[in-house]
Amino acid sequence: MIKHRILAVLDPKTDGDVCKGLRRRYSVECAQTLRPTLQLIVSFDPEVILIDSDASSASKVRRITQAAKAYERRPFVVLVKSGRAAPQKIFYYDKLLSRPFIFKRLQNTIDRLVASRSQYVIQLPPFTLDCRTHNLAGPKGKVHLTPKEFKLMETFIRHPGETISQLHLMKEVWNTTMLQDIRTLHVHIHWLRKVIEEDVANPTFLKTSTKNKGYILDIADAPQIGGEPIFLD
Repeated sequence: MIKHRILAVLDPKTDGDVCKGLRRRYSVECAQTLRPTLQLIVSFDPEVILIDSDASSASKVRRITQAAKAYERRPFVVLVKSGRAAPQKIFYYDKLLSRPFIFKRLQNTIDRLVASRSQYVIQLPPFTLDCRTHNLAGPKGKVHLTPKEFKLMETFIRHPGETISQLHLMKEVWNTTMLQDIRTLHVHIHWLRKVIEEDVANPTFLKTSTKNKGYILDIADAPQIGGEPIFLD
């Protein structure tokens, strides 16, 4: 049986039993200081990172969570803390686990997160978009999208066959209604076409709607949620 990879940034003095329980069920690497933790995010490639926010400074938690969010394979992050108050908004995390808790609750949290991975995948042949890794698979292969390219592609893939106005795209992707910035949209549409189209000048999929001043992903099917996560080779 394949064991899920867990990176535990926990205090062994207070969470020794938790660490023992984790090792019985998962493949576990432990770290307490910042540099080894950041290195393990890449070298160990964890699926879930557990962070004891009580035993870590705010800057340490911020650095680890930022690194997890920036890492191409996007592990899930679980913060463990005392009390039920939400952590600072500057922290990126998927779940908050409040002490005291039984190990079964932690196990269920980890298993549900890992099992949910497929639900971040949207399939609209010939494209598959992984909303967690921001990777796109299509006729030209796999590619990692920039944040703006991803947001554009996600908007189009969720609404195939619909003309999406330039104003809507500016609000959705750039959070602005300032159409004087419309050239920014045009540039990003061009970049996205370079990713998905064989001939950018004559697009097959992402077409311009001159009548409605917008763009349309010209695919007749409906998107389906679920599938294998997309990781770059």
